[in-house]
Amino acid sequence: MDNTRFVPEEKIEVVRKAANSKEECLQIKSDLEGRGFKVTVREPPGSDAESGWYYATLFAEKRETVMVDTWAVEREKRRLRTRDRIIDITTKAGFWVVIALLLIAWLFWAGPLFRACRAL
Repeated sequence: MDNTRFVPEEKIEVVRKAANSKEECLQIKSDLEGRGFKVTVREPPGSDAESGWYYATLFAEKRETVMVDTWAVEREKRRLRTRDRIIDITTKAGFWVVIALLLIAWLFWAGPLFRACRAL
């Protein structure tokens, strides 16, 4: 590992909302812009507020730079690798135990049949 523990990384938050009236669209837009989002409003052609039929989709995006602890990211990756390895080993062992139990049960069930065939 190198000595740069904290590195800048861009965090992007995306929000998509729908509005059914012009007032609702403006209210949602002002609320999102107040929280620091850049808002794009898409109104399909023919959506008319006066005729009573209105629909708009608002797409909002906020980008900010945050400092990420690379050591914590590496620790988390190691922890997840270890957890995945344990799950993998447990699954394989469980599979073979079930196969062995099924084989023993089958032999227990088929044992009298084998003895009867041998007695003929």
